[in-house]
Amino acid sequence: MKRKLFSKVIAMMMVSAMGMSMVGCGGSEAKTTEAPAENATENTSTESATADESMFQNTEAALTVWGSQDDQQMLNEMVEAFKAEYPEVKWDITVRVNGEDQAKTEVLKDTEAAADVFAIAHDQLGELVQSGAVYKNTKYADEIKERTIDAAINASTYEGELYGYPSVSETYFLFYNKAIFDEEKVKSLETMLSSELPEGVTPFAMDVANAYYSGPFFLSNGCELFGADGSDAKTVTFNNAQGLEVAKLIGSLKEKGVVAFDDTVAAAQFEAGTLGAYIAGPWKTETYKEVLGDNFGVAELPTLNFNGEERHMSSFAGFKIYCVKANTKYPLEAMALANWLTNEDNQLKRFQDRGGVPVSKALSESSEVTSDPAVAALLAQLNYAYAMPAIPQMGKFWDATKAFVQEAFDGTIAEADYQAKLDTLVATITEGAQ
Repeated sequence: MKRKLFSKVIAMMMVSAMGMSMVGCGGSEAKTTEAPAENATENTSTESATADESMFQNTEAALTVWGSQDDQQMLNEMVEAFKAEYPEVKWDITVRVNGEDQAKTEVLKDTEAAADVFAIAHDQLGELVQSGAVYKNTKYADEIKERTIDAAINASTYEGELYGYPSVSETYFLFYNKAIFDEEKVKSLETMLSSELPEGVTPFAMDVANAYYSGPFFLSNGCELFGADGSDAKTVTFNNAQGLEVAKLIGSLKEKGVVAFDDTVAAAQFEAGTLGAYIAGPWKTETYKEVLGDNFGVAELPTLNFNGEERHMSSFAGFKIYCVKANTKYPLEAMALANWLTNEDNQLKRFQDRGGVPVSKALSESSEVTSDPAVAALLAQLNYAYAMPAIPQMGKFWDATKAFVQEAFDGTIAEADYQAKLDTLVATITEGAQ
C-alpha cells in the first residue's frame, strides 16, 4: 500500500490505460456461489450464465435494486431506461432504499430477502464472497475490464475472480472558505492553525472520531495497514515509532484549534462564516457550494507536521461497486441490470446528477469530468490515497481505531500511555488473523 501505487492510478487515469495494482485480497477459501437459480435454464450454476448464452433466460423477471436515499431518483430513471432498452422482457423492477453502508449487513442477515442487485463499498466484497452471498460476474467481465480503470477492476475482484460492477471512485479532500484562507494557506495544517483569524472562527475541523478520515493519519507517516499491499491480515505497524509520532500529533490537535464535528455542522458553520476548512468528500460538494457561494474553495488535503517534518495528509480511497446476490432467481437479468447501472452512459449520468467520479477510462479523460474543481481536487488527492483493504480483517479496524483516535484527541490518554494503547490497538485490529 505504498504511495506510489495510487500515484500511478492518477497518472494513468489521464491516459488510455493503467498499469498499477491495487490492494490484494486475502483470507480463507471463498465459498462457491454456484447457487441454484429458479426459472433458469437446465444448468443452474453460475457457470451457466456465460457470454455464450443469450442475453436473457426469461420473458418475465422480477428484480429488486438497493441504493442510497440520495440515489433513488437517479436509480429509478436508470431502471426505466433499462426497461425501455429491453422491451422483450416483461420487467418488474423495484428500487428500494438501502445504502452501500448497510447493504452488506442486510445481505448477510438474510440473503433470501436481499435485493438482487445492490451497491457496496469495495472493501466489503471479501466478506460477502467468503459468505457465498455474491454471484460471480460471468457474463460481462470482459466488457467491464475493457472500459474500466485497472484500480476499479482490482477493487471488484476477489481471489482472481471478478464479482463486482464498478461504478464510482471516491476519496475525500479539503473544502475551505476563500474569505478566510487563500490557496497557499490551505496547503499546510500548521499554517491554517497558526493564522490570525477573527474571533469565533474555527480554522479547521473534521469528523475526528470517524476512522475513515482519521485512520489515514497513520498512513501519512509511513505506517502499514495489513502489510505493504493491504492483504497481510497479521501486519499492522501503527505501534511503531512513526505511529507514536501520529499519536502525539492527534493528541495536540484540540489545543491547536482543531474542532471535531460532522458534515452537517460544517455546512451551518460555513454558511455562518465561522469555519475556515473542513474535510469531506464529493457527496458534500453541492451543499458546501451553495452555502459558501463565491467563497467556495476546494483543494487536496494539507500537509501534517510529524516531529518537524511536513508530510502530505493521506486518505482512504474507495470504489462503489454493484453486486448481484448469489441466489437470485434471475442471474442473467440481474447481471444485465448491474452492468447497465454501471455502463459509461450511466457513469456520466451519475457524475452529472450526483457528482460521482467515473471509473470509465474514457470518462476519466473527459473535459466535462476533469474541469470540475471538486473532481480536480479529488484526483489530486488520489496521489496520496490508499485503497481500503478488502480483506475481512478490515472489520476489526474501524471501531478500535475510532476509539483510540477519539481518546487521544480528547486528551483522555496520557502521553506516557500512548505506546501501550497503540500496542492494544494493533492487537485488536489483528486479533484472530490467519
